[in-house]
Amino acid sequence: MAYATMVMTNGNEVRQVPLGFSWTTFFWGGIPALMRQDWLWGLALVVAGIMTSGCAGIIAAFFYNKAYAKALFNQGYKVSELPSGYTAEHVKNYLGYLNLPMHS
Repeated sequence: MAYATMVMTNGNEVRQVPLGFSWTTFFWGGIPALMRQDWLWGLALVVAGIMTSGCAGIIAAFFYNKAYAKALFNQGYKVSELPSGYTAEHVKNYLGYLNLPMHS
């Protein structure tokens, strides 16, 4: 999947959620997760990165963006804008959801 960003909202908060491979996690491990205020994944990736000399970030880059999107759905965020050229069905399949929480 090519790099694309969907917009998710929860009331007044708006988050841009990248889809696909996480280049930022690949290069900087858990730091991007901490900057997104994703404390659990951020701390886990920082500790794992220290213990594995950075190899954990390389592995996590393949799944972190998907995990971040799912964590936001669990916090009550809903999709308000799909990436350009993507359908709801495409994003649903990528994230593994039967129903994609969308704003109406």
